[in-house]
Amino acid sequence: MSNAQLWAALQQSAMVGSDRLAVPPALASGVDPSATGSQQAVQAALQPRADLPGDSPAQQLLRASAVAAVFERVGWQPGAQVRLTAPLAVPAAAPAESRTAPADARLHTLMGDVLKDGPFELQASMLRTLDQAGQRLPHDLLVPALEQGRQSVELRQWLAPVLGERGRWLGALNPQWGYASGVEETADPELVWQEGSVEQRVALLRSERATDAAKARTRLEGSLKELGAKERLPLVQALAVGLGMDDEPLLEKLLSDRSKEIRENAAQMLSCLPDSAHSQRVMGWMQSMLQQDDKGQWIVEPPEEGSKEWERDGIALKPDAYHRGGKKAWLLEQMVQLTPVSFWTRALGLTPLEVMEWSRRSDWKSSLRQGWVRALQYQLDVEWIDAAQTMGRDMRHDALLPALMARLSREERESRWIAQFERDRHKLIDAIEGMSQSLGGAELLSPALSARLTEALHVAVGGKQITGNWHSYRADQALLSCARMLDVTALERFADLWRKPSVLDAQSEPEPEPQPEPAAAAAVTATAAATAAAVAAPASIPLTPQQQARLERSRVRPWDEERMRGHLERIVDLRLGLHQAFVALRGQA
Repeated sequence: MSNAQLWAALQQSAMVGSDRLAVPPALASGVDPSATGSQQAVQAALQPRADLPGDSPAQQLLRASAVAAVFERVGWQPGAQVRLTAPLAVPAAAPAESRTAPADARLHTLMGDVLKDGPFELQASMLRTLDQAGQRLPHDLLVPALEQGRQSVELRQWLAPVLGERGRWLGALNPQWGYASGVEETADPELVWQEGSVEQRVALLRSERATDAAKARTRLEGSLKELGAKERLPLVQALAVGLGMDDEPLLEKLLSDRSKEIRENAAQMLSCLPDSAHSQRVMGWMQSMLQQDDKGQWIVEPPEEGSKEWERDGIALKPDAYHRGGKKAWLLEQMVQLTPVSFWTRALGLTPLEVMEWSRRSDWKSSLRQGWVRALQYQLDVEWIDAAQTMGRDMRHDALLPALMARLSREERESRWIAQFERDRHKLIDAIEGMSQSLGGAELLSPALSARLTEALHVAVGGKQITGNWHSYRADQALLSCARMLDVTALERFADLWRKPSVLDAQSEPEPEPQPEPAAAAAVTATAAATAAAVAAPASIPLTPQQQARLERSRVRPWDEERMRGHLERIVDLRLGLHQAFVALRGQA
């Protein structure tokens, strides 16, 4: 038995259970002197040990696995498991770079620090700024950058433009960095479409959809048959950019695609087109479920069974394993999800807020609201923002509200945020969470809002009386979010929160005690000694490690904890340093 077979046998037995799948007799029958040293060590580990009470077969298997794992790691030789039919070819040299890298050594160091352990938002902001300056990452930062992109799919959209030709060349040499490989940055669109990575083709398609939707649709339609489902899905999803009625024929065709995910995405995109045949069919079925009672009030009543023709339009007739309601609730939720949300205001003659209030009185409240949440994730009708805010956290709208807010202009969004935290300063943390969730990875608040938010923080946390619960985990995250999303012009004032002594700090300093008269000094000393003796008399109760840790963490404000203060200082210093370096870089350009 080879070492590879030995390790596989132990793995299989461990996964299934030693009582159900015993290890091969060649390993468990005792130590074979003629076997290799590594196998003898595993065989010895599998033998029962008298010095270990209750040594079970499971323990013996784990012990042998540990021995085999060590041999597997120390005995591995690169290429030993691969038989080459010909020598490996030397890879071609990396193409010439089309962008230059910043020459400032301090900027290199700062960017390396951010890539190593900076927060995601700071990494995205840094990469976006580098791209806007027309620069690329220095070669010595490509490996940590590619590793960050391997771990974070979200970061790739900002990373890809600044990798340069050397970064794409490296991506082609390492399968784990394959997302970054592709054609040169200067290649024409046809070459990108034919030879680029999936990410590059998606970026090309989205870009073309924004300027020439018909050209992009024709390009995609001509390649669908050649692509696998995993490649087709993100490309089909790119149709959401510039979506219009001209896309209906292709989306109708995709309702019969062999991939379930693509069928679902096509149905959801068609629901964004109220005039499409798909939406007209779904609205007709939904209308048949609405009726008025004796008082003229609208009620909804889903059918006991769905129709077979519903399936092609994206409505599954059989509930999945995760659905907690009955079949009628399952059918209704899916139907609502695929119904254009404009149908409800028109059919009921109500505003979105009134529609939400109407659902509160329905027996099918949960199905209606879950369906609206999912529908709005695609349709993103900003008229439903206020209605969505009334659903409550249990309706999974946390991801929906930021997406709806993103459809507003920057001025509209920020005016809502200002009104929110000025209306109720006790909920400033809630307002900060909403801002953080609504901003894209590299997006920042405007200088004006940054200044107002910073002053609101000074009022809430820097005054005589703290407003709100600022000694919670949520408060920590809110302050870290501010450090990442405030405009750089507000960072110095923001840092004054912990860098300058506050009124609260001044109040906490003990005032000097008045000195007693000489005649009373002896009496005071005697009293103090007696008090100290009384306190020291009972045996002190030691704190548990958990109690001690809780005591050390207790504070009034987030930065009272040294670790939290260090995080805030680091983010602010990095951002200010990067800003100064990039300003100098733009000045040189």
